[in-house]
Amino acid sequence: MSKIKNSDITRFIQAVSDVKIQGATAVAEATIDALVQYLAVAQIPVRATDWQKFARLADELAQIRPTEPLARNLSRWLIYELKKNFKTQRKPLDNWFSQVNKLGQELKYLLKEADANLSEVGSKLVANNQIIFTHCHSSLAESILIRARQQHKKFKIYHTETRPLFQGRITSRHLKRAGIPAIMVADSAAAWLVSNHSGDEVKVSWVLLGADSIARDGSVINKIGSFAIALAAYDSGIPLYIASSLLKIDALGESKIELRSAAEIWPSAPPGINIVNYAFDRIPAKYIRGIICEFGIIKPNKVLALARQKYKSVFMSANKY
Repeated sequence: MSKIKNSDITRFIQAVSDVKIQGATAVAEATIDALVQYLAVAQIPVRATDWQKFARLADELAQIRPTEPLARNLSRWLIYELKKNFKTQRKPLDNWFSQVNKLGQELKYLLKEADANLSEVGSKLVANNQIIFTHCHSSLAESILIRARQQHKKFKIYHTETRPLFQGRITSRHLKRAGIPAIMVADSAAAWLVSNHSGDEVKVSWVLLGADSIARDGSVINKIGSFAIALAAYDSGIPLYIASSLLKIDALGESKIELRSAAEIWPSAPPGINIVNYAFDRIPAKYIRGIICEFGIIKPNKVLALARQKYKSVFMSANKY
């Protein structure tokens, strides 16, 4: 729990820790909101130690989900830009609340704009009569499919249940609401079903996954089970595309595979039963046909250069830490 005594911060930390707020985009937006709410009423920074305190809080909030760099990148960017503006303005103490709130809104708008562009780009890959396989609940993968349906394309989705928290049920509900035919399968059936070894009854056209983190080498961290699906697709020559904003770049290589409570897998396990609950795994870059991002569809080995070019502040703010 945070050392900073603030009810909004405490509620935010609890909600993210309990996965009541889930998904990299939702967590990032909530992180920015929590940080803005705190900064807006905090003591106006007049000393270097004040800025250091803000930076520590930004990192503390972003590290609640250690796998996801999106919240980390936007939080650091917020502090970096505030500090830069503070140094260049003639009267930096004037309208402190307005400055903080305005920058927070700008970052959230940037994120929404990136996601909207990505959806439009990705929808072009969807064609009539395709069978597309997806895993877990990715708001970006989902938005691509919904955008394609809005373009009157007819296709079918297979997707996983996504144990142990069953995020696949969110995907089911949202796709049904959008009028997209979808079939849920057990996680353990996913790799076989995607592969060519499952026979002719289900011929997957391509696989669409989200990403929680993009590494500098173009590999991707996503929900546990993604590696097996990617491997099966690669082995069978089935294209795998990743839907992700380049704002999820892990600029300093800090993302870690999160281990969550064993109780998520077996809430009432007998004493002495050992359980390990990996929340994520990593997809090697060579398994990925392309990354669908806000700037187009790019090869994994082009991610770092393009992210540096388009989001300089992410790398500049990261290097200040």
